[in-house]
Amino acid sequence: MRGMVRGLLIVAAAAAIATPAAFASAGEPQRATPSIVGGTNATETYSFMTHILADGSGCGASLIRPTWIVTAKHCVMNGASPVPASSVEVRVGTLLQDSGGTVTGAKRIVPYATDDPDVALIELSSAVPQKPIAIAPSAVVGSAARIIGWGCHSDPCGQLPPNPVLQELDTSILADSACGGGDNYICIGNPNGHGACYGDSGGPAVVKAGADWQLVGATSGGNGLCGENPSIYTDVPHVRAWIESYAGPDGGGTPPPPPPGGGGTNLALNKPAKSSQASCNANEGPAKAVNGSVSAGNTDKWCSGIAGAKSLEVDLGANHALTKLVVKHAGTGGEAASLNTKNFTLETSTGGG
Repeated sequence: MRGMVRGLLIVAAAAAIATPAAFASAGEPQRATPSIVGGTNATETYSFMTHILADGSGCGASLIRPTWIVTAKHCVMNGASPVPASSVEVRVGTLLQDSGGTVTGAKRIVPYATDDPDVALIELSSAVPQKPIAIAPSAVVGSAARIIGWGCHSDPCGQLPPNPVLQELDTSILADSACGGGDNYICIGNPNGHGACYGDSGGPAVVKAGADWQLVGATSGGNGLCGENPSIYTDVPHVRAWIESYAGPDGGGTPPPPPPGGGGTNLALNKPAKSSQASCNANEGPAKAVNGSVSAGNTDKWCSGIAGAKSLEVDLGANHALTKLVVKHAGTGGEAASLNTKNFTLETSTGGG
């Protein structure tokens, strides 16, 4: 699937069209008589609009938190595994895919656990100053929508000269029956044969909420030629709970102010940690509770097999005013929800113990 996004440039929509596993029966989009996928140069600088190079392949994405972006899963996979995070370059908040905005790398890639829906999160190496986009409450059929991206603007690619400027196209959300999307996807209309194409995958479909844009979709696939049939977008509001399990609650598109005394940082990250209870094994000790990661499988956790209550002590090294306790449960790492931690008591001490 990722081969469809290599070396592509502009389109009038959101990121490189590919057919996700859910629509494999429709086959790969055909390459025949060109159909111009006509958008216009972007009329505004979208602070949330993101271009990613993942192992050399270009896609679109949307900034949803200062340190998180959402894109299509097929943009960041190499077979059954994510591409190395070190191979990802991220550019946020620019009209040009190759210059401007804020450039950073990826700390980790979090693909959806199953093939369907076609969605993935990327945690950025560092926070960016651009304003994130809020996720819409739902994708309402009939609503006016706009798709945005740098993909090809002809099919096959290369029929037209490349355009490095971000493109946009106004369209609407159609009923699921228009493209066979189902619960995990939405159908976006292709007015006058214009729509998303190769290079637009992962990029946003947005709707207006007052003066602000809200995110409803991430470009996933299409049936037939680019612009020939309605485009298929992952229904981002439908996977909100999964997104928030990693990225935290939606801040309404505005980065939250730093908490007093905390600087907005993870004060426990890689700090000394210990427990009075024995660990399940040597690879699942208390240090794994504060390593900032849950993505490396069952060994990327703290585990104690002792019956009854467990306790974990973390030495923050200094006094701090705490504003939030974040616990990522067993279910976040892919285990059964029945193993999730519960009944928390948070205690503090100035001297340990």
